Amino acid sequence: MIIRLGKFEATIFCALIIFISFIVAINYENNITATIAQTQNVKLPIIMYHHITEDENKTGKYTVLTEEFERDLEYISSKGYTPVTVQDLIDFVNQGKALPEKPIMITFDDGFESFYYLAFPLLKTHNMKSVISVIGSITEEYSKINDHNINYSNLTFDEIKKLKSSGIVEIQNHSYDMHHNGTDERKGISKLKNETNEEYALALKNDLNKMQKIMWNNCGIKPTAIAYPYGAYSKSTLEIVKSCDFECTMLCEERINLITQGNTESLYNLGRYNRPSGVSTEVFFENILEN
Repeated sequence: MIIRLGKFEATIFCALIIFISFIVAINYENNITATIAQTQNVKLPIIMYHHITEDENKTGKYTVLTEEFERDLEYISSKGYTPVTVQDLIDFVNQGKALPEKPIMITFDDGFESFYYLAFPLLKTHNMKSVISVIGSITEEYSKINDHNINYSNLTFDEIKKLKSSGIVEIQNHSYDMHHNGTDERKGISKLKNETNEEYALALKNDLNKMQKIMWNNCGIKPTAIAYPYGAYSKSTLEIVKSCDFECTMLCEERINLITQGNTESLYNLGRYNRPSGVSTEVFFENILEN
């Protein structure tokens, strides 16, 4: 059956077709723009843990209960977040490899052995990745002695190798021997007051490179990032760190990060949220994670 339209009807019909085409084109362009923006820029919250315990009497600002950590993992999953590693970020920035829709990073500082015995099993159970930054000199010490007290012992080289082989734990640098916070000492990897720029650069490079060397020689690992001890640093720190081929640095400043494809600078000075004990999972995460 052939329907014949008058001039008026034909004009209205053509106008309608043009209008619909215009709306479809706008929606298509907006969708493409949104997809590109989502691909190029990713918001990344980073959670910072230190020590984990089963003893309520030993909890505090830097020590959480095993139950608190597991509730955190369950909450993160319920909100649709997927933990990532530093290498995942590097691959996203440099190679354009996709990240999860809602990435998050779970980090542990210092390298306590409690991570191996308490946190690691939970990470395996929930199939979640984590990043742990260890102190080289303390790792060396505990690798030579038979002291495995869950309250204070640190990881050994053998334990670090087992963590690496799991595929869900990434090992990073927390300095070789600059994890100090005394009044008459250097705070973390920051510059001493009476130290020249040259002296500072040499001291920092020697420390970081020594850590890199022992991790490679003992574990076959070359850390790509450094978590600044105590979050302390100086004006020239980042330049020195970059000269040692680190591709990422992590601070203790609490803020959300924006990781951008093609922008390697977006991987430096990443903010992290310290997780204390005694605060419910929901309260801790309410201003960090998007619903």
